[in-house]
Amino acid sequence: MKRTPTLIVAVAFLLAGSAAIQAVAQEKVIPFEKAGDYVGQTITVEGTIVSSHNSGRACFLNFDPDYQHYLSLVIFASDFNRFPPLPEEHYLNKKVRVKGKILLYKGRTEIILSSPDQIKIVGSADEQPGQESAIAREDNKAPATGGKVEKGKEAPPGLRLGSKPEKEISWEEAASYYGQTVWVRGKVVAANNTGKVCFLNFHRNWKRYFTVVIFASSFSLFPEPPEKLYLNKEIRVYGCIREYQGKPEIIVESPDQIEIIK
Repeated sequence: MKRTPTLIVAVAFLLAGSAAIQAVAQEKVIPFEKAGDYVGQTITVEGTIVSSHNSGRACFLNFDPDYQHYLSLVIFASDFNRFPPLPEEHYLNKKVRVKGKILLYKGRTEIILSSPDQIKIVGSADEQPGQESAIAREDNKAPATGGKVEKGKEAPPGLRLGSKPEKEISWEEAASYYGQTVWVRGKVVAANNTGKVCFLNFHRNWKRYFTVVIFASSFSLFPEPPEKLYLNKEIRVYGCIREYQGKPEIIVESPDQIEIIK
């Protein structure tokens, strides 16, 4: 009888442990698209990191190219040393499961990651509808060619002639205008047409700098192949600046979006 309290305690610990294991097994995982329904709550979300950007002060991991309307993960520089080197590359194109509190910042949802324990890689990226596969993009790996592509998006608003705003920036400034529709000016120093897409580049290091993207469905709208028409020309291009894999791009669907300066 003297051992009864000890036995009760042991059973209680076993039951508590069993309940904890069951709770973990039944942990609810939310798709990243639904994060906005859980602002202020700590939940587990799942999705594929399709774009990323490291500003030096913070690293942003995005589940959708339209990062302003969908959940992003934020790692501040003060925590970089806790994560694998170059987190913007480590998690890119990986399917991840993330646990954290859903915060609202300037109308967009985010989770701040302060520990690598909050994020777990659970798979590689699946090919998304409307995007070229990684194999198709291999055509664009030559040193003087264009960047990676986000395909299948609608043309940005305001593309009708006479309705374009007159704000103009240089191609070097493009990364500061994500999500904005502007004119971008610069000289096309390299161009490449894979047959599926044409890339107009303003810097030889196309992996880091602004690129203009024209898909094959629009080729017939141009008077001659775009890679010949605009190569070595100073132009200005109009459209919404989008981020893909940490670099800025404008997708051009009409010749009206490009003007040759000289």
